Amino acid sequence: MTLNFGKPFLPLALSFYLFVTPWAAGSGGADEKGIDAQALIDACWAISLEDRSSGVTARHREGALNSVLCLEEVILDQVEILFPDGEYLSREQAAEKLERLRFAAGSLYWSIYNENIACDPSCGTIWHTAHLSANARILEDMIRNIAYVRNYHRF
Repeated sequence: MTLNFGKPFLPLALSFYLFVTPWAAGSGGADEKGIDAQALIDACWAISLEDRSSGVTARHREGALNSVLCLEEVILDQVEILFPDGEYLSREQAAEKLERLRFAAGSLYWSIYNENIACDPSCGTIWHTAHLSANARILEDMIRNIAYVRNYHRF
């Protein structure tokens, strides 16, 4: 069965795509070019490159965690710009939500990667950082969405 939405669907689909696709570009700060979400994300990953390249699981895990915490800090810095008076969302409230998200997503992803039926008794340490990378992808998407909103509204 093939769905054919026809020509009337195309403008709707295009407007949806333009609305939800982040178009952040620029220097990473709020300037005439906007916010470069990828520059903010890349800076957080750069801080742990040495640890993540060490070949030692414990160092890799610590480095990945440091990058996740950095991504959270980027979000918290942006919260202060999005909600300058803290009336709707303060930095502290956002920090609590991010911490709950980190533990909820991290725990679920840990189970997916390390406690599935194939890992009885163990899948080894190769998956011991996968939950951090998965959590980081959630935070990266959040940063891209924040940049989109800020760039869209030009602040």
